[in-house]
Amino acid sequence: MLTADHNELLKSVSRSFYLSMRFLPAGMREPVSLGYLLARLTDTIADAKGINSDRRRELLDSVRLLIQGQLDRIEGLEDVAGVLSHAGEAELIRQSPELFRWYQSIDSANQDHLSEVILTIIHGQLWDANYFDSNGVVTCESDEELLRYTYWVAGSVGEFWTKVGFTNLGERFAYRENASRMLICGRKLGQALQLVNILRDLHEDLAGGRCYLPGEELRQERWVPAEEVKFRELEPVFNKWVAICQELLEAGDEYCLKLRSGRVHLCTRLPQILAKRTLVELREAGPEQVMQHRIKVPRTAVWQSLVRALLF
Repeated sequence: MLTADHNELLKSVSRSFYLSMRFLPAGMREPVSLGYLLARLTDTIADAKGINSDRRRELLDSVRLLIQGQLDRIEGLEDVAGVLSHAGEAELIRQSPELFRWYQSIDSANQDHLSEVILTIIHGQLWDANYFDSNGVVTCESDEELLRYTYWVAGSVGEFWTKVGFTNLGERFAYRENASRMLICGRKLGQALQLVNILRDLHEDLAGGRCYLPGEELRQERWVPAEEVKFRELEPVFNKWVAICQELLEAGDEYCLKLRSGRVHLCTRLPQILAKRTLVELREAGPEQVMQHRIKVPRTAVWQSLVRALLF
């Protein structure tokens, strides 16, 4: 059951998500909130800088085994809480036993949806941890590899959202005949949201030895990420992925048009509007600015986006 303590935990680890979750219909609110917290938990483990990379992989695999019912508890998660500077994330780690109990108590249909999406996300996180675990800068190799990764860690969430909606709201969510198309559009919207993050975080990822932009495209432009950044050579690849991201984001419009619940429409539209706003900022800044500092949408834009989503 979703409690006041869970709401406080959501609020401590999310800015825009907590705003929108308050508007979700009751039937969806519990599984979606739990799904977000579990996904944020695994993401926090995957990114914990003060923990050895092998240990992080072990902990992620332990979460996988627990979700699959092969473990009852996870040893050593408190070590992660001790190295985190973000108070909300540290509390999330400390509250992980409660989250796992919550997962085990939820009804079987929603537990199946949660299991599917969290295991897919962990698969993507483990791929990321293994693929980029080397000296120097590593890139994704191709378009297909990058898009596959965005599906694992975010596109699967769009599918989860759709399945949870139909399971808990039925045709109050959307007409059944639209389910197949909505799964596709939901997946694309999730991939777009992840691509926005990838483009926004280029400078941070590159400093950490990661470049999610495809290496085959960068080589065609004669830019090698291990060398000094040449912004003119990077620009065609950057612009291509901004355009792909924009196209994927448009799938959110079709998705929202098929929704029958105004509350779900609001909660779906809000992250799409924020992503579009961020993408405009990234396009206007260009790769040179993006590679030098983080492009941030101001906090006021979150509230403006909420109003726009309400007006839609």
